[in-house]
Amino acid sequence: MQNVLVPGAVGLLVVFLWLQRKPLKPMLSSTDASAVAQLNRTQLELVIEAEQLSKIEDVDLCAWTSPVTAQETISLQKSLRFGMNSGPEERLLAVRQAARWGHRSVLPLLRRALRDSDPRVVESAAQAIAPFRSTPHRTVVQAARPPRNVSRMR
Repeated sequence: MQNVLVPGAVGLLVVFLWLQRKPLKPMLSSTDASAVAQLNRTQLELVIEAEQLSKIEDVDLCAWTSPVTAQETISLQKSLRFGMNSGPEERLLAVRQAARWGHRSVLPLLRRALRDSDPRVVESAAQAIAPFRSTPHRTVVQAARPPRNVSRMR
């Protein structure tokens, strides 16, 4: 008799729990997708405007010239540092200016830009660092000093 009661109780428990489950909700409350389409159009317009602005900035960078004097160099480095502490568009412009300058002094700034949250800044920084990757920087060659007991050799 006990062999019948245990499976019966389990079966009743399963049926009870199955009846108590929540009803499934439909995926969409309505089939009207015009609001979603309008949102997509708005976002697409924002992306297209951003691309057009970046093209304008690229044209501005073409007219840019590298600094000649020490004051211009210091001023450029300050403006690059200020740009890196600003918003994403300013960081992108600073990285592009640093890439255009191509000086070794901007490498710390470009390394910092590699860890940026904006993928455009990271991509521009990686492209700007690429020319420096294969070029070893100059090392000072030190002349070999003579042995300590050079007086005994002569």
